Amino acid sequence: MEGTRNMNIIEICKVTPPPPESSHAAAVPSSLPLTFFDLFWLRFHPIQRLFFYELPSNDISFIDEIVPKLKTSLSLILRHYLPLAGNLVWLPHSNVPTIEFVDGDSVSLTVAESGADFYQLSGNGFREVCEFHPLVPHLPASHDRAAVIAIQVTKFQNKGFSIGITNHHAVVDGRMSTSFIKSWAQICMDESTVPTAKLKPFYDRSVINDPKGFAKIYASAWLNQDGPDNRSLNLKLPKTNPCLIRSTFEFTHKNLEKLKQWVLKKNDEKMSSFVVATAYLCVCTAKLEGLSDGKLWFGFAADATSRLKPPVPLNYFGNCLIGGIIPFERGELLGENGIALACEEILKAIKNLEGGGLEGGEKYGTIMSELTNDYSKAQAISLAGSHRFGVYNADFGWGKPMKVEIVSAESPLVFSVTDGKNSDVGMEIGVVKERDQMETFAALFNEGFEAL
Repeated sequence: MEGTRNMNIIEICKVTPPPPESSHAAAVPSSLPLTFFDLFWLRFHPIQRLFFYELPSNDISFIDEIVPKLKTSLSLILRHYLPLAGNLVWLPHSNVPTIEFVDGDSVSLTVAESGADFYQLSGNGFREVCEFHPLVPHLPASHDRAAVIAIQVTKFQNKGFSIGITNHHAVVDGRMSTSFIKSWAQICMDESTVPTAKLKPFYDRSVINDPKGFAKIYASAWLNQDGPDNRSLNLKLPKTNPCLIRSTFEFTHKNLEKLKQWVLKKNDEKMSSFVVATAYLCVCTAKLEGLSDGKLWFGFAADATSRLKPPVPLNYFGNCLIGGIIPFERGELLGENGIALACEEILKAIKNLEGGGLEGGEKYGTIMSELTNDYSKAQAISLAGSHRFGVYNADFGWGKPMKVEIVSAESPLVFSVTDGKNSDVGMEIGVVKERDQMETFAALFNEGFEAL
């Protein structure tokens, strides 16, 4: 893999949770079945996130200070997140896979050193996607079992380090993955703390109602993929394209407000930052592709916890996502009211999710199993991450992140979304394109605000 020549692996170790205290023993289960929300992602590629931290001083030793603190605090936080140290298994007698934790299970932690340029990689400019691959760990998965997370800590020679986290999407979604990272950071700062009630995982699976038997339907779709009775836990990975470039674009609060005011004049309805930003990205994409006929499809995921009846606790451990998909007429997006029209359609799709968004859900398992067989068949532009996770608050004791990247969002069809690092930025958008396409997209993105 390109980029590995600059990488030196210092150590690969296993971090185990400490023995349970009596107060935790009952609270954290050692076995959890997957729900239909989890099963949807069973063989989907892992999610890889990368947090870059600038060191406040040259006096801090990476090997003697940072790595030991990260190891100790990781062990302590795993006490509250035992399933993350376990494995996904699909036993012959079981209808669905389960996450199993047994004594001795652990999380793989890689410690490495990179010769790459820290400031260039943690910036917003054009960077080759292959430069990020060595910084995120591989997630071990085989026919019989799959790890839940893997972590890598990498030191850069000039002033910083990164924490790369790879997680199995069938076990946790972005909301829960971020809660884990923030809880780990909190304990790294102060080992005597325990996760706040808001961050402590809620494990009771009974809060997920499945009256239509989606779990059985989704499990069946996977069993029949390369089947029959295919219980393999191998992950399906998309083909990589080394020619792709990654860049970050910012929606400042000023530009978001400008968009909202412009849309308000057009259709007399106040729109959220999410709605105006995604509408703007859809219009930029339509202009970039330059097709006046046919449809541009846009898909997005939404947190279902508050939308389900009854609502699910926000700290629920597991996936709880629903989705919307919108077929835009390309000609309309290219018109002078394109952004306002896109806002209307996106808002309508969000409102349609209010009842729980599971209508037609029996088809989703088959759609996903077909997509993972060939990711190149994906036609819709989509989003990874959320500006509501607050990833820039993950301070392990050496300051907030310089940059957060979703490395696994490596398709020209996927925009990655995070909150803004600076107070004047409402949202950061990670974009992946071929270089000439990226240059055109950058021009369209910047010029669009001037034209409002």
